[in-house]
Amino acid sequence: MNPVVALAPRFQRAGGRDSRVTTSLAVTAFAVTTGLTLSVVGGLLGFVARAHEPLAPGQNDVRSLYEILAWVAVVLLVVPLLTLGGSAARLGVARRDARLATLRLLGVTSREVVVLTLVETAWQGLVGAVLGILLYVALLPLVALLPFQGTTFSVGELWVGWQGLLVALVAVPLLAGLSGAFSLRRVAISPLGVARRTSPKGMGFVRLVVALVGIGLFMTVSVVGGALGAAAIGALVGAMAIGFAMLNVVGPWVLGLVGKAQLRRATTPARLLAARRLLDDPRAAWRVVGGLGLAGFVAGALAVVPSITSVDASQDPQGAMLQDDLVTGALVTLVVAFLLAAVSAGIAQAAAVLDRRREIALQNLAGMPVELLDSVRRRSVLVPLLFVAVGSAVTALVMFLPLLGTAAVSDPTGILLLLAFLAVGCALVFVATETSRPLLRSVLTDTVVRAD
Repeated sequence: MNPVVALAPRFQRAGGRDSRVTTSLAVTAFAVTTGLTLSVVGGLLGFVARAHEPLAPGQNDVRSLYEILAWVAVVLLVVPLLTLGGSAARLGVARRDARLATLRLLGVTSREVVVLTLVETAWQGLVGAVLGILLYVALLPLVALLPFQGTTFSVGELWVGWQGLLVALVAVPLLAGLSGAFSLRRVAISPLGVARRTSPKGMGFVRLVVALVGIGLFMTVSVVGGALGAAAIGALVGAMAIGFAMLNVVGPWVLGLVGKAQLRRATTPARLLAARRLLDDPRAAWRVVGGLGLAGFVAGALAVVPSITSVDASQDPQGAMLQDDLVTGALVTLVVAFLLAAVSAGIAQAAAVLDRRREIALQNLAGMPVELLDSVRRRSVLVPLLFVAVGSAVTALVMFLPLLGTAAVSDPTGILLLLAFLAVGCALVFVATETSRPLLRSVLTDTVVRAD
């Protein structure tokens, strides 16, 4: 075995308690990602299986519509799930980069550093995938209780098969390894810069251009979809996935602009330090609030549901059933999206506290009170949280404007529901980030500042 690769277990243990906490957070994130992804895919397979069953006499065949809506739900949920999985591989990246940079300065090659990271993150992904499969199995009976098309699902309809489980066991560690290796580009290029804590290169305006192209693609497909014939639905769902994913591209750049605006208006020490922290690493801030941004997009996309569900059950029983199923599907999608956002925010915020352990400890030793540190931690989350939630929901409304017209804004019920969901989602995510408060206190109890 390569002697450097043999260092992987010792390298993991070298981080001490902080490394164990970070590893636990990463494994938890991978487990949630795997379990919920398998549940979402299982629901899609359930609708596909029902679409091939014999149709009852006297009923219109709307099963293809259910398939389309199921694909839309998959896109709206799988993108944030994959984002959480990618973020999990980068938990504790600052402290890991520092240790890897030291190895690089001692003569370890870039390839060996990459292999070390692949080993560390891939096994976290594998453990998380196994736990996620157990979570999926535990959720199967609960998901099967959801009523759609006049009946509940059977567990067999939601089962992804042994092939699906095998794909998860391969794909999750692969995603973990690739994400972890991608985060090492600073170490591989300039280990001395990492060791000296040199600020990373800023993000360019090109991120906004790329995001606008992705969003514009969906809006264009929405307008010309009729000319695409049978391929229109596939093109629309694909374009929506691209536009949705572009939020991850433009989100950190926008938060950087928010940090600059906050810095200019800062009038208190807490506001100044929070703005500096946001401006210093907007990508880390996005990892905390990005889940809510994606959930806010889902909420904005589903705000139109009340305006298109006005069927008289006595005149059209099948249409009334479809209306109820639309509402149920929208609520389930929103609940999962916001719970996912809360889990993502809580894990990322805890990892951020550990990544800044040395900085926080030095500030405390320099005389900064604990209350101020806690205020900075809270403020660095709250402002981006509100901005991202509203901005992502508005983005969704704009994207769907060519497809649905003014339906989402003409009915006040949809807007009121959107505001209510955003308020609940923001509160849920904020509470999740507050779980890192005891961790901050425990960091400050250690009076020895480690050099890592």
